[in-house]
Amino acid sequence: MKVLVTGATGYVGAAIVRRLQADGHAVRPFSRAAGGDISNPADVERAMDGVDAAVSLVAILEGSPEEFERVVVGGARNVVSAARSAGVRRLLHMSALGVTEEHAPLTGYWGAKWRAKQAVTGSDLDWTVFEPSFVFSQGGGAFAEFERLARLPLVPVIGNGRYRHQPVWLGDVAAAFSRALERPATIRNVYPLGGPQVFTFDELLDEIARVTGRRAHPKLHAPAGFVRLQAKVLLRRLPPPLRVTPDQITMLLAGTECDLTPMREGLGIEPASIGEAYTRGA
Repeated sequence: MKVLVTGATGYVGAAIVRRLQADGHAVRPFSRAAGGDISNPADVERAMDGVDAAVSLVAILEGSPEEFERVVVGGARNVVSAARSAGVRRLLHMSALGVTEEHAPLTGYWGAKWRAKQAVTGSDLDWTVFEPSFVFSQGGGAFAEFERLARLPLVPVIGNGRYRHQPVWLGDVAAAFSRALERPATIRNVYPLGGPQVFTFDELLDEIARVTGRRAHPKLHAPAGFVRLQAKVLLRRLPPPLRVTPDQITMLLAGTECDLTPMREGLGIEPASIGEAYTRGA
């Protein structure tokens, strides 16, 4: 199958491209690096011509309201429109855990991702939507910052550290996209993607320390309201891993948990634990 992948050079996109190619698909990558502009309908239409399926991944984590609307929402709408015009029925779209109507007004990212999801699920295409938790690999994704944080002699933690997350390995996310192309039963279904372990944030930092061969360090819990106030004027200007924005705080505290039944039964994926994923590398 010939597959258009938008956001093909991003962290998740590059892994999906590799997996699709390994499974015998021909991939047409689309990204800014390759000269493609997801906000330009003509660019997307040209890229869509002659493919059998499309993967919609483009997103930004930070930006102005106008940037979120142009890139995230407008990009998804452009992909849907180009697919319909080209007669491409199959569309795989990446959303995220926490992207709900209830959360949409709370952050720019959630709001834009919610409207993008509605553009996909409201279409007449053969869509499948994926909603991953934190996507990680060894030293990559969200864990790139968390690993640096866990190395500090005194680890700063926002709030009480008891909010819960269910990180999902990058390799399992890539497998989900490839499996969906092979399984017609996934059409018009939404698949939460998570790992087999649910951690409080404190526990997650300790697990990252363990799998990277380090000792867990003491935590310094800072009141969430105080950190949110500081993020508006100071913390967003600091280098990683201390850099944080108010929206990122809101999303971190909300947690990311999901039911793995659709992932296991619908996609045939038994997700890897953090320890298992780190032994596999990528």
